[in-house]
Amino acid sequence: GYCAKLTTRVEECKVLGLVNIKVLAAGSIYLGQTQEPITGPKNPMSKLDAGIKFTQKPKSVMFDYKVHLSGESNRIKQTGFSKVTTIAGKDYPDCMLYLQKRWEDANGNIHALRIGTMVHRFTQNSGWINNSQFTIHYGDITKQPFYKPYMDLLTGDRTKYAKNSKGKVVIIQEDGWAPAGTEPTHMVLHFITSCGKAFYGGVGNTLWLDNVKVIM
Repeated sequence: GYCAKLTTRVEECKVLGLVNIKVLAAGSIYLGQTQEPITGPKNPMSKLDAGIKFTQKPKSVMFDYKVHLSGESNRIKQTGFSKVTTIAGKDYPDCMLYLQKRWEDANGNIHALRIGTMVHRFTQNSGWINNSQFTIHYGDITKQPFYKPYMDLLTGDRTKYAKNSKGKVVIIQEDGWAPAGTEPTHMVLHFITSCGKAFYGGVGNTLWLDNVKVIM
C-alpha cells in the first residue's frame, strides 16, 4: 500500500548551519550513496556516489509508476544565492539506467565505457501503470532511430561521480561506447523529477514509483 513519491519543489535549508536559503530541489532516488554531510549547494551531483557493482546484462528494467507534470511551459532556476529566474523550456521527469565497465588509473581517476543504455523521459501525465518495461539497448546507440542527445555519454551537466579506491569522489569519465561482448562492472540507475541542471526545474513535477526490477 506504499510507494516512493518524488517531487520537484522549493526547499528551505541551512548552509553550514548559519543561513536559511531556498533552493529548487528535484525529487530523486538512485542506486549508490549520498556523501554526507552536505554543507552547501555547489556542484550537488558531486555529492552522489552513483551506481553499484553489477556484472550482468539484463534485457529491460520494469517498474510501476504514475506521472503528474507541473503544466508550466517554462522552468525556473533557484539556487538560493541569486534571484529566481525563468528558463525557457518544459521540465520532465527522467529514468536512467546505464551499464558501464569501470576502471581506475594510477592517479585515482575513474574511467568507464558505456555498455548498456536505457533513458526514458516522461513527457505526459499518466494514471497508475503496472509492470511497465523499458528496453536496455547495448552498444553505440547514436545511429539508432530512438536516440536522443540526452541518452549520450555522460559529460557536462549530465556527469556522474563515484568514490575511488582512495575514498575520494571523482568524475566518472565515460571514454566511449564499449565493443560488443564487453562485460559490465557497474550499474547506474537513477529516477529524477527534473531533466535539466541542478536547481533548474518545474515546481510540481511528481513521479510515483514502485516495484523496480531488472528483467533478465
